[in-house]
Amino acid sequence: GVGLVPAGGGLAAIARKALRVNLSDLAAKGATPLGFLLTLALPPTVDDGWLEKFSAGLNSDCETFGCALLGGDTTGTPGPVAISVVAVGCVPRGGMVKRGGAKPGDKVFVSGTIGDGALGLAVHRRADAARNWKLDAQARAHLIDRYLLPQPRVGLADALRHCASAAMDVSDGLVGDLTK
Repeated sequence: GVGLVPAGGGLAAIARKALRVNLSDLAAKGATPLGFLLTLALPPTVDDGWLEKFSAGLNSDCETFGCALLGGDTTGTPGPVAISVVAVGCVPRGGMVKRGGAKPGDKVFVSGTIGDGALGLAVHRRADAARNWKLDAQARAHLIDRYLLPQPRVGLADALRHCASAAMDVSDGLVGDLTK
């Protein structure tokens, strides 16, 4: 997924998505983002222009989410480019929202629209999907944006710590993640 170069956002969007999917995991634990580690494996074809575009997207989200680049590693590779982000966050002592706290009878809530990202990937990869589903340009753009630029729910971290018996990011699918 992250390796696709989107037409609209290019390398900046790839950088932003790499960070955002990790921030989403932190938010689901009730954590406030502190920073992240970035590892890049770059082939010789990557030039300063590539790095400038990638860095611009990353810097934008560092400011948006108050999450600093703490370090990492850069190495060479014959290809393709590999990007790894590890986000670090904090919670008050004993405040992490775990996966295993749910009990029978608990209510299940989601904070976004389930399936938008998967539909956006399908539309992004296959133009015929948009035609078959009779999507207009606005709907196509919305779904593709949901796939390319996820919205981590960092603003819900505090509420989760106080109200949720269990929580997790369900970007891999609600049905599959409910069993976890």
